[in-house]
Amino acid sequence: MEEISMTKSTTPVMSYAELTLPLPEAKELWLAKTSKEWKSQFLLRSAGQSKRTPSLGDLIHDITLLSANHQRLDTQYVISIYLHGYWSLISEWRRLCVVHRSNTFSDSSQDGPNLLLNLRHQELCKNLRKFQNDWYAVHSPKEALLLNLDFMNLYSSLNDLQVFTGKEGEEQARQIYPTLQSWAESTDGRQSVWHAGQILRQAKAFPPGHLREFYAIAVYQATLTIWSYSVVTRTTRNQPVMNTGSREEILYLDDIESAGVQQFISYGQGRPAIRGPLPKGNHQRYVEASLDDPRSCMSISVDIIRANCSSGKDILAPVVENLCQLINQLGNAAWAIGLG
Repeated sequence: MEEISMTKSTTPVMSYAELTLPLPEAKELWLAKTSKEWKSQFLLRSAGQSKRTPSLGDLIHDITLLSANHQRLDTQYVISIYLHGYWSLISEWRRLCVVHRSNTFSDSSQDGPNLLLNLRHQELCKNLRKFQNDWYAVHSPKEALLLNLDFMNLYSSLNDLQVFTGKEGEEQARQIYPTLQSWAESTDGRQSVWHAGQILRQAKAFPPGHLREFYAIAVYQATLTIWSYSVVTRTTRNQPVMNTGSREEILYLDDIESAGVQQFISYGQGRPAIRGPLPKGNHQRYVEASLDDPRSCMSISVDIIRANCSSGKDILAPVVENLCQLINQLGNAAWAIGLG
């Protein structure tokens, strides 16, 4: 249910506060072949534990409970549940921003509801960052993608980005443009596009045939974020393509975090770029595109999806094929609203 809410940017069907059921126990209990083996595993993993197994609500209230109970929990599964549940908090904050007409990309308003919303945003970012630092080593590509999707939603409004594509008409797209200009020039905008690049990085690490449905839609949302940032900053800079003679360092948003990346996020220094799927030959090089070139970025995103889903076949699943078409259409959307 949370995945539907995340892909459609709608209100979650179930509040995290309603999820009071205990979190899944360790896999060893589920895989036990006999009652004796189950009892042995249960006693081993419950040793020293006098309290009940925590729920998702407990975990969101206090993430340290995951460390305290990791022996008796299915840690990998619980991490996924936690990241899905965290979306409820992000969605709640986003709805409040809309109600109070808060500009979430600016620190200029520091009184009343806006101050509270800014403080809430800082708290959400801090808690998710702590979770990332404590548990990133055990993430699979799926959990890592989901983590970066949560971060991306904290730093950008997908509803605004969808309006910018012309979804609600050319006039609405033009009206949202000044808001996105402020966003693209802010630390939040650069932080958002960094996490979008990390979503592409994790998508490239998916096992063949597994980048589908919710995860393929997440790649589309990351691509939408990159496209919006690319179009707005390209219009501002009026630099159509990557200048190979530029003195600015090229920073790959789908690479590991570095000092250069921090300089880009904090001060806008460097020239962000993304790379295509892993080359199949030893002598082949990555296809790459600067964010100054929106169309090339869209092409790379399509290549990433197709490389995982095609498995040598020409026909893709309908959902995946439709997503590829939507991404290709983004390459022309900027011209449709007169910004290219």
